[in-house]
Amino acid sequence: MGYAGQISLGHAAFFGMGAYASAILTVRPMPGEVIPGFSIAVGIMAGTAALISLTRVSGWKLATGVFLLLLLAWLMRTINANAAVILVSFGVGGAALGLLIRTDWRKGCAVGVIAAASWLASRWFLEGTLARGGTSPWTGMAVGMAFTALVAYLIGSQVLRLKGHFLAMATLGFGIIVEIVFRQWTVVTGGSSDGIFNIGTIQFLDSMPRLGRRLFEGFVGGHVDMRQQYFYLVWAFVFVALLLANNIVRSRVGRAFRAVHGSELAAESLGVDTERYKVQVFVLSAAMASIAGSLHAHNAGIGYINPSEFSFVVSVQLMVMVVIGGLASVWGSLFGATAIQLLKTWMLNLDKAHQQVFGLTLKGLDPIVFGAVLIVAMILVPQGLVRSTSDAIANSWRAMVNARKKKKAGSSEVLKAE
Repeated sequence: MGYAGQISLGHAAFFGMGAYASAILTVRPMPGEVIPGFSIAVGIMAGTAALISLTRVSGWKLATGVFLLLLLAWLMRTINANAAVILVSFGVGGAALGLLIRTDWRKGCAVGVIAAASWLASRWFLEGTLARGGTSPWTGMAVGMAFTALVAYLIGSQVLRLKGHFLAMATLGFGIIVEIVFRQWTVVTGGSSDGIFNIGTIQFLDSMPRLGRRLFEGFVGGHVDMRQQYFYLVWAFVFVALLLANNIVRSRVGRAFRAVHGSELAAESLGVDTERYKVQVFVLSAAMASIAGSLHAHNAGIGYINPSEFSFVVSVQLMVMVVIGGLASVWGSLFGATAIQLLKTWMLNLDKAHQQVFGLTLKGLDPIVFGAVLIVAMILVPQGLVRSTSDAIANSWRAMVNARKKKKAGSSEVLKAE
């Protein structure tokens, strides 16, 4: 997001979606009450997308779309099913109609078929696999990533028309809504008081062949316990994410991202489809946040998640990480995350030791501390630690080389004068 010049304060919601999806799908069977709730959620999102799609056209297309939408609603009355199925059918059908009116009819039909197939597949998956007692963490991670990417697309395709602090406020509102859902939907999330317990860790060595397991243990130097497996797994995902991000920013898409970051108006004048690229980077970042949330849910030795772990404070922490590392630096995000994590650990240790700073206890002051760090970083290192440090080193080296050149030139002039 930062590389494309977009500021989001709602990525803690995507982080939480990945965590809850992976935890719920692996810990316990899906309750029967969740199926209608899931249907209603999908129907509302699809119906909202349909209405927004229709509002972006005019004339006969708008009239035709409204007529077909009302006709679809009238036909839904004849379906012998519960309200959840009717609502989701209306929503998905309305979304397909909206896209059919706005774009080429072949694209609209294709989207309608894909939406219907996705809905049927998700319903069969929920009623079949999950009702038997859950599934593997890898499947939960994949389902969470797909669901988060879908939500990010539905949100981003409309919200990303905003710019600057308006976009930040819109994403902040989305994050607050998702946090409230996490706290209040106790049937699924357990709420603030209970949460979800007994979340198993991902032990990838158990699924490897014996030869591969021995080779891996020989490479790392001995037996690998559960915590060490989680450590290597997380860093493997970090390495893949950094490699993917680095390849993207060096490609044609990355050049388009840099153009949008520099000046969206100038990028549009050069023929760059800024809306499409902004939605793409929003969905990609949401999918990565979902994977991180899944890994967080399966953290070895903890096995517990709570809605407070995905609050507004977490969004602020993520933003501070990006700003400190640098909005236009891939490696900067890693350094920023390391710096903020060290700060959190230091504050936690002070709180456990009941120590005070300037006569104040640090418990509950996380938003103030991270807000102050964000302000200082924006003033002192607006380009981030990595870029500012590299520029400072380059300037110092350049000044030293110029000083040596001037010294040599002065000594040569003295020799000529003699």
